[in-house]
Amino acid sequence: MTSTIKIDSRTLSSFKTSKQFKDNVDGKPITSMGFDDSGEWLITSADDSSMHLYNCKTGTHTKKILSQKYGCDLAMFTHHSQNVVHSSTKGNDHTVRYMSLHDNSYIRYFRGHDARVTSLQLCPSDDHIISAGLDNTVRLWDLRSSTAHGVLNIPTPAIATFDNSGMIFAVASHVTSSILLYDLRSFDKEPFSTFRLTDDKWLSTRSFPPRMPEWTTLAFSNDGSQILVGTSGDAHYTIDAFSGQMRTRLTGHQPTNFTRSTGDVCFTPDGRYVIGGSGDKNLCVWDTHAPTRDKLITPEHILGAAGASVPHVVGFNPRSAMLATASTELTFWLPDV
Repeated sequence: MTSTIKIDSRTLSSFKTSKQFKDNVDGKPITSMGFDDSGEWLITSADDSSMHLYNCKTGTHTKKILSQKYGCDLAMFTHHSQNVVHSSTKGNDHTVRYMSLHDNSYIRYFRGHDARVTSLQLCPSDDHIISAGLDNTVRLWDLRSSTAHGVLNIPTPAIATFDNSGMIFAVASHVTSSILLYDLRSFDKEPFSTFRLTDDKWLSTRSFPPRMPEWTTLAFSNDGSQILVGTSGDAHYTIDAFSGQMRTRLTGHQPTNFTRSTGDVCFTPDGRYVIGGSGDKNLCVWDTHAPTRDKLITPEHILGAAGASVPHVVGFNPRSAMLATASTELTFWLPDV
């Protein structure tokens, strides 16, 4: 999804909290959030088996959706702002569910995973979705069919995402330190590129033997030139989407210690800046175009604390200068004009 937003350093440094919502059960963390294509709506999922719908234009909470029987996580919109997809969290049911918000009814079920789903992404260009789980599989689905369009069996659990064109998807395995790129048209063949992300020299200053933190986020920039790898430790990475070379190491934050999130850092729509939560309850803003020494970039801006909890889910509105963060509460951020 392409955006015409031009975000600069001055705008980002002026972001302030504008609204806070505490709609889930006290103490239960929000585990995911997602904007619709128009940027008007935001959906969240939480550990209290609830999803909440928010209007970003009016800054209001509009609906609570309960999933007490199945639990919910990784909630996201389809290309229709009244339909969402989410994973299940209760018992041994790891079905991905496709729901209509209009009448809170399920349209379709996507069964196949036999362990927790760790990532769920919608293709930007059509109705494919991709899911990855702790069962060491990556599954491709079409919203029009309950049968998996394809299954990749991989050696270790992974996370997966589409690029902006919708023609390529990436599968990242923390255990093997590898990122595999596949062509959607021939996903059943070998990946056309395999990148290795290692950082032993720098990580050896943190631990011995050097240990790469768990990977929690995988995302392409909107222009397709960069891949963002967020981790549970004190470094995130951007790599060149064509060569696989590490471009930047993003440091200067404290770990959020919330490893279930798949959105603890994000690109701005123009792909230049990365925004992520910090364990000291602040937000960090990194400029990926800043001059580097040994590829290291520290935050250009640190925005004030978002509340009483650490912001472990972060998302930038695709259509407007608005940022959302979540912990046990949801916070909207706007530039101070």
